[in-house]
Amino acid sequence: MITTRMKKESERRPIPFWSWNDQLDETELIRQIHWMHEKGIGGFFMHARGGLQTEYLSDEWMQKIARCCREAKKLGMEAWVYDENGWPSGFAGGKLLADPKDRDMYILAQIGAYDPEADIRYVLEVSKLCRVEAEEAGKQYLNLYLKHSVSSVDILNPDVVDKFLAVTHEAYREYLGEEFADLLCGFFTDEPQYYRWETPYTPMIAAYYQNRYGEDIRDRLGLLFVEKEGYREFRYRYWCGMQKLMLEHYAKKIFDWCDTHRVKLTGHYVEEVSMGCQIMCCGGVMPFYQYMHIPGIDWLGGKTDYELAPRQVASVACQMEKEAVLTETFGCCGWDTSPAQLQRIAGFQYANGVNLMCHHLVPYQEHGQRKRDYPTHFSPINPWVEEHFGEFNHYFTTLGDLLRESKEVVNVAILHPVRSAYFDYKRELEQNGFGIAEMDAQLKEDCRRFSACGVAYHFLDETLLEEHGFVEAGKIGCGACTYEYLVLPHVRTMGKKTEALLRSLLEQGGKVLILGEKPDYLEGQRFDYPYLHSTCDMQEILVAQPFGVGETETELYYTYHVWENEPFIFVQNASETTSYRQTFAFANGCRAFREVDLLTGESRIVPLTVIVPENASRLLLPVSDEAALGTEAEEIEWQFQDAEVSFEENYLTVDTLRYSKDGITYSEIMLRSQAFQRLLEERYRGKLWIRYEFEVKKRPEKLILMAETEGMTTQWLNGAEVSFTDVWEASAEFQRVDITDMVQTGTNRYEVMLDWHQSEETYLALFGENVTDNLRNCIVYESELEAIYLCGRFGVYSLEGYEPCGENAVLGGGFYIGAVPTTVSEPTIEGFPFFRGDLTLRQNIQIDRTPGPLRLEGRYMAAKVWVNGQDAGICLQERRLDISPFVNEGENEIAVTFTVGNRNLLGPFHCKKREEFVGPASFDWNQIPAGRDGHIRYKLYRFYAEKNTK
Repeated sequence: MITTRMKKESERRPIPFWSWNDQLDETELIRQIHWMHEKGIGGFFMHARGGLQTEYLSDEWMQKIARCCREAKKLGMEAWVYDENGWPSGFAGGKLLADPKDRDMYILAQIGAYDPEADIRYVLEVSKLCRVEAEEAGKQYLNLYLKHSVSSVDILNPDVVDKFLAVTHEAYREYLGEEFADLLCGFFTDEPQYYRWETPYTPMIAAYYQNRYGEDIRDRLGLLFVEKEGYREFRYRYWCGMQKLMLEHYAKKIFDWCDTHRVKLTGHYVEEVSMGCQIMCCGGVMPFYQYMHIPGIDWLGGKTDYELAPRQVASVACQMEKEAVLTETFGCCGWDTSPAQLQRIAGFQYANGVNLMCHHLVPYQEHGQRKRDYPTHFSPINPWVEEHFGEFNHYFTTLGDLLRESKEVVNVAILHPVRSAYFDYKRELEQNGFGIAEMDAQLKEDCRRFSACGVAYHFLDETLLEEHGFVEAGKIGCGACTYEYLVLPHVRTMGKKTEALLRSLLEQGGKVLILGEKPDYLEGQRFDYPYLHSTCDMQEILVAQPFGVGETETELYYTYHVWENEPFIFVQNASETTSYRQTFAFANGCRAFREVDLLTGESRIVPLTVIVPENASRLLLPVSDEAALGTEAEEIEWQFQDAEVSFEENYLTVDTLRYSKDGITYSEIMLRSQAFQRLLEERYRGKLWIRYEFEVKKRPEKLILMAETEGMTTQWLNGAEVSFTDVWEASAEFQRVDITDMVQTGTNRYEVMLDWHQSEETYLALFGENVTDNLRNCIVYESELEAIYLCGRFGVYSLEGYEPCGENAVLGGGFYIGAVPTTVSEPTIEGFPFFRGDLTLRQNIQIDRTPGPLRLEGRYMAAKVWVNGQDAGICLQERRLDISPFVNEGENEIAVTFTVGNRNLLGPFHCKKREEFVGPASFDWNQIPAGRDGHIRYKLYRFYAEKNTK
């Protein structure tokens, strides 16, 4: 039984990015490996990342790699190496940039007068594009310029890829020697791509085009930019060629090397989320997955409204018989992302084919730039992680095992239309969806048409069909998979092999559904398809599924699997705000579900109408039992009002400062990030004095100053020298000192002196002409400016008051330290605007009926609930809790300990609306809108139990 399988020792636990981002200490590395092991982690990707001070690929680096590999082996964990310093993979942390011939190339285009300095010139006639070598009077020209990148290399060139393998993979193999494949599980390749920042080019494409089509590519290259005669055919050929070169010269070469040396290749290619983004980077991601032992995707931010990326990789994994499917997930979600939201983000991907988690990010250190490295982070600095991370990992380990060892029932294939998108794709139209925004939107709509009804589907990629496609007994197949229904989703063109398969399928009486008009091109040339028509409709496809659903206007996603003849449905609610009631229908007489708890294995019989709360999931086993109807109790609609509040330590973040280069004359007050940017732009080097100011209206009974003191030589508070005596328990890089007896009522000044300097490599990465992310992702700041933090027993209040700003957010400014709050209704604006950690609210409420679940909303990580002194449980991955066993009729005491995240402590601050993607730029002053009347704005969250108004 499935419940028996769930009790087995987990076979593949999550494998996070372990960010090596500082000077590495062997003792600390080993300690962190054991910490991960205790938290249910199955391995780690040793990932060189911004802030790294141990030299990448040096002997010291290799020693640390070998030591961690051996410790992992002792613990039964998997040690993997991330194959780059920063990302994207391929340039060996900049080591391959020395030879200009190895660098990426790209094309710039300009329409106007004839430019003799251009590399290629065309006369723009009415319908044609003609390459010319001399100017003709009265004509308009398209001028093309072939440029070299300064910070990325050409991975379509096999010689460059050989150099990359020699510098990275071969270096690890040589250092580890005969133990190489025994100690190292494999490599993670991250976001390999051709030049993505402009229209990409490589000398390889010219030779390819000449050999394949017998033409000089320069005669037609301008058709990437203008719609003249033959542009569809040329764009089809160009992007197919660029993809083919990257497949053969990078993907297959790296895969073959790993395969030969008995290690695995995993990772992900890039921008899988739309057709336009895929063409921008690799021409379409699907065929690259065949050259990975564990294919994977990247999932940035918290959106869960389009299943393209996980469905693409899952399709290839099934077709090429690859059991594990990886997701690098949770990057850019922000410091306030809760386990419930993480459940939604990951569960959405698991419902669409993923089964192995790579958390982004477990950092080696969190000080300085490191804490702004695309959070959320999974480390002790994140308040919920220490207590609950293991439970979170166990949930997804169990779910991943079930999905991987069972088989999804899929009888529908959708022909991927990315080659049709080649026709209208133009890199320079990025802000307008690359010219194919409507096509991308149409594909999204087509996909949701199926998934909303619970219809599982796979994509068929034409590159894979050329080698692995077949038609047999009226069904179409690819690799190990066969499909009863083929869907053409607004396809305009296809390859000759695909067309032959389609024709054969219809000749054998196969089922084809055309959405929209039928195709009208073949490999970019006009073609009639006289035989093509729909031979089935959507209703026939729905009837052929193992189950049906009553409501399709939901945000629910489903996957139906069979494990040893035992079927189950995993359903995930992808909404953050809405709970759905869904009714399932079966043709085989199923009358109820056995709902299984993925954490405990416990189960209960429930009706075929199932409630799936926001962010939540359900594992449902169809059974023939008749479910008891029972009665449904209403939720408790209640929020705290003047609740008793208790806490250990409150916080105030001070992220404004003045600076001085002589210790006498100081700048105006400014944001930390603004001052940092100004010093970088000035390329300042020398002594620097920093002054922080904070207001105290009532001296607290306890006040701690906390700061990141790296690089500081001297510190003063109100003129008296300060010596730090302790460290923050969440991170030893944050120094602490008790200043209770040193503060004064009114304005207090904390001043520091440091030696300020940056390397020339940093300035090149930040300000070099045409430098892309490759070098910026490797930056190590030698000097930094950081906020300071005041901690202790006090309240924090705003002189300017607060104003609403978006959902569950307020703005305020002019913060000061005042009296300790004793009761609160809205903690954020009543003394706790910067709070992180555990905050307990206690209140008596009247309950005069049998209660349903208690609903606790707000921006909290976890909520432990006590009812009348009894432990009633915890809200972690769901925001509802059944408290009925603990409730008395009449008055009841409710106490809730909210674990509050780091968003209000660490930022980003000064933002008017919630950020979709949180990265280093989110914390920069030049990304921040001006505040009210020039004052500082803070985005803050409430975290109280809120009445359900839905």
